Amino acid sequence: MRLALAATLVTAAAVAGVAAAEDGEIPTRDCRGRIESGRGPLVFETTRSLVVGPVAFSGLRELARLGPWGDEGRRGRKSGVLVRAGRPVVLSVPERYRDRIFLHYTRSEAGTSSVRLVPCAPATRAFSYDGPVGRVTGFSGGFSVTRQGCYPLDVRVEGGRSYRTRLALGYPCR
Repeated sequence: MRLALAATLVTAAAVAGVAAAEDGEIPTRDCRGRIESGRGPLVFETTRSLVVGPVAFSGLRELARLGPWGDEGRRGRKSGVLVRAGRPVVLSVPERYRDRIFLHYTRSEAGTSSVRLVPCAPATRAFSYDGPVGRVTGFSGGFSVTRQGCYPLDVRVEGGRSYRTRLALGYPCR
């Protein structure tokens, strides 16, 4: 009886997982997928970063140079993202641009049109130094584009405000 119940629960969970994937669930990167400095808590850097609400994209405050063309016909730009502690944020490319700009903050090599980033609780123990993670969580990643341009990106704080910014990826935003 218990074995049958366990098998039923496993099957139900598997079916629910497939249904969620089919419903277009947003890929999520949580605290376990963070990056750390190795020297102490990360600081919300604003000098060369593009700051959008509780998020800062490294190296994107001004025109960002792109890497060479890849085999898939895209050029890329690495840009780590810092997220302030608190609510998760969702980064998304507006529908009109989803064939031109791709987010690379998940394990998908092809890139995604949206990603959900869940910051760590400030007291979370760090793995690269002795102490807590602190009020900022970092995630590695970046963008790829099929052609250089000025692209919109939406940043939505779950249960909070939404922002729209523009990314100068190989071409200035005017």
